[in-house]
Amino acid sequence: MAWKSRRSVMEAFAEGMLKAGALRFGTFTLSDGRESPYYLELRGLLSYPGLYQLSVDSMSKLVASKAPKAKAICGVAVGGLALAGPVALSLKKPLMYSSRPTGSEGRTINGEVRPDWTVAVLDDLTASGRTILATARAIEEDGGEASDAFVLIDRMEGARERLSKQGIALHSLTDVVEMADTLLSMELISDGDMKAIAKSAGRRQ
Repeated sequence: MAWKSRRSVMEAFAEGMLKAGALRFGTFTLSDGRESPYYLELRGLLSYPGLYQLSVDSMSKLVASKAPKAKAICGVAVGGLALAGPVALSLKKPLMYSSRPTGSEGRTINGEVRPDWTVAVLDDLTASGRTILATARAIEEDGGEASDAFVLIDRMEGARERLSKQGIALHSLTDVVEMADTLLSMELISDGDMKAIAKSAGRRQ
């Protein structure tokens, strides 16, 4: 993606996330008990067709570029499935999705995985990378291979490093620091918001 084109996409995506309330600033307690200076809730972007279309188009291009030999797409339910469905249709590839069985920390693949299929894993965002890793392992247990994972946003909390150690490359449309930097350049957030996100991104689970 050319620099000017990417800059335009990042500005539209970051501003859209902010206006949709999918990205908020303040003090938030996450599900694991940690405090965060920002909050991401990407399920809300489905209610904004323009932002949703931009996300799907961008992810389709990213998958086509980074995993051109992938035979199928696997969405991580629930957030990743909303992206994986239209991306799979756009790229004309079979779709499957992973879900967590009741009372289990593992993942189950719903849909057909053929032997020796290379599968691209899609999620909306990642922090630790554990859910993506569990999905990749489930694909492998069913006979497929998952060496590439894709997310809209990387929270930069260790996922890239954790997945890399397991032979999985993480590709993200953007990350929280780039989004914050983009919004700061557009004068849509304060310098304090930018510094808080940069500090938060330096932490690891």
